[in-house]
Amino acid sequence: MNPTLFELVNKVADETTFLNFLDALRKDKLANEEWANETIELFLDAAVEWGTASTNGLPYYEKPDNPWRRCAQILYMGKVYE
Repeated sequence: MNPTLFELVNKVADETTFLNFLDALRKDKLANEEWANETIELFLDAAVEWGTASTNGLPYYEKPDNPWRRCAQILYMGKVYE
């Protein structure tokens, strides 16, 4: 069974796993999976908004020390954050 996008984002540890996540994110979009933000502008806006809001963590989110994972999480949230 293939890992979900959410599982992949939380496994990002380095450049290679970050690029694997980006490829999976691209395939997720191409497969017409449900995205809250359909345009690149809305996607990037949501990613920036969530990234800014979570800079110091959130009640149910602990900011990772790994910058590759943090970047992947910001991009993942661009898909789902409204």
